[in-house]
Amino acid sequence: MRAVRQHAYDQPLVVEEVAQPSVGAGESLVTIAYGSVNPLDVWIANGAVAAAGPLPRTPGCEGVGTTADGARVAFRGAGLGIVRDGSWAEQVAVPNAALALIPDGCSDAQAAALGIPGVTAFDCLEAAEVGAGSTVLILGASGGVSTIAMQLARAHGARVIAQTSSVNRVGQVSRYADEVVVAAADGLEAEVREIAPDGVDVILDPLAGPFSAPCIRLLAAKGTLVLYGASAGKEFCFGPQEMYRKNARLIGYSGLPVDPEATARSMEALFALVAAGTLEAVIAAELALDDANEAVDRITGNRAGGKLLLKP
Repeated sequence: MRAVRQHAYDQPLVVEEVAQPSVGAGESLVTIAYGSVNPLDVWIANGAVAAAGPLPRTPGCEGVGTTADGARVAFRGAGLGIVRDGSWAEQVAVPNAALALIPDGCSDAQAAALGIPGVTAFDCLEAAEVGAGSTVLILGASGGVSTIAMQLARAHGARVIAQTSSVNRVGQVSRYADEVVVAAADGLEAEVREIAPDGVDVILDPLAGPFSAPCIRLLAAKGTLVLYGASAGKEFCFGPQEMYRKNARLIGYSGLPVDPEATARSMEALFALVAAGTLEAVIAAELALDDANEAVDRITGNRAGGKLLLKP
């Protein structure tokens, strides 16, 4: 079978003929419909994930396909693409605990686009206990996680304020938000207080760095900030009194430690929302396995414009 292979870090990926995956106890052989492309895959390919296993290895932390009995399934995590071969191939062996069933009404492409970004958005909102009447500020709103989080928050009955740093992305973001602010870190607090003078109940933050202090100041009493990235800077600095005087919470989130079965259940909840017409993923392109390096370049250059999928 054909598979994308990584033989060295910071080197181009290659497509090769490899043996069919060996399927162990408690695993299923999945014939791939789509292998998903995520920033995490790029970080792994660059050697930035310390827990990654030995090379050569097939990338791809998530994907969708069909099992031997004809079930349509999606999967993510369980070491795929990190310590074992992943989804950028014609077939992959997947632990059964990581398999999520795809219902009628949810396409393979939509399911493939919802794994890592969808579960991240779903779990962050659950951790923050977002409900009806909440005001939620979502940073980096044109990103994959944020696009899904905005839809989920509104489905919960929340008011959504979206932040983007580019006026060119307002049209895209406003489709899913109640209000949009165009602001860098130094102007964020003033722009948000224009429309939410008393602050916000929840903030989803993939940026950190210079955004950390204004975000903490924007939290209302008993507010919650969920931090799930650091694309604007590696530090998260703020005055501690801004937290304890408001009984505010700061929660960190990463999908890597989450149990595969819990992840699968979150995915199934997302697929049900797609089937019901409540949720959609923005898919930028379906590419061939031979275009894996192009997909990586688009992620690296912030040119994805939505979810990228690899189709064997």
